[in-house]
Amino acid sequence: MIILKGTNLSRVFHIAQQEQVALSPVSVNVYRGELLIVTGPSGSGKSTLLNILGGLDRPTTGEVLYRDQSLKALDEPALARLRNITFGFVLQSPHMLPDRTVLENVMLPFQYGSVMPGADQYRRADELLEYVGLAELAERYPNTLSVGELQRVVFARALVRDPEIILADEPTGSLDADNSGRLLALLEDQARRGRTIILVTHDEKAMTIGARHLQIDKYH
Repeated sequence: MIILKGTNLSRVFHIAQQEQVALSPVSVNVYRGELLIVTGPSGSGKSTLLNILGGLDRPTTGEVLYRDQSLKALDEPALARLRNITFGFVLQSPHMLPDRTVLENVMLPFQYGSVMPGADQYRRADELLEYVGLAELAERYPNTLSVGELQRVVFARALVRDPEIILADEPTGSLDADNSGRLLALLEDQARRGRTIILVTHDEKAMTIGARHLQIDKYH
């Protein structure tokens, strides 16, 4: 079943009267429960494509359908609600609020969208910190964690609302081999559990875990 469909997607920016092509036209079908690997040279638009598929950016041309619902047809509040519930994002650089504990950072997505009882929020966040192997760091603050630990916390946060789709943009790019392996193992486990994952990567090891690859070429 196709869960996410992008047709003729492109992104063009105009800077100082100059046209800059961030993504040349590309089409992609993403199937429910698959782990899709997106590869290509730097500047080919891999991250731009991921942002468009996840509703973080609007395409210059083309259309994205999530379960046959056009993202183009959604206004910004509706698109934000969809992102919060349907998509989980894991980026190359982990972003966390420095004045919140690890547990509070994992719980942040609960501040938006449908309401969940506070006790359930804490329980869900605790379960996910246990899942990524960081339960003992729940009351610590981000500046006390290593980059590898931060990235696993971000992964837990991406899962907290039980999204259908995880969009991961070079999540192992700043990690050493051990931490990269831990994160890839988590991605593989989520794929085995039936979650849909789109992974943008240059990591040769990461390229081996997906069932299907999409190569983005640089035409500009």
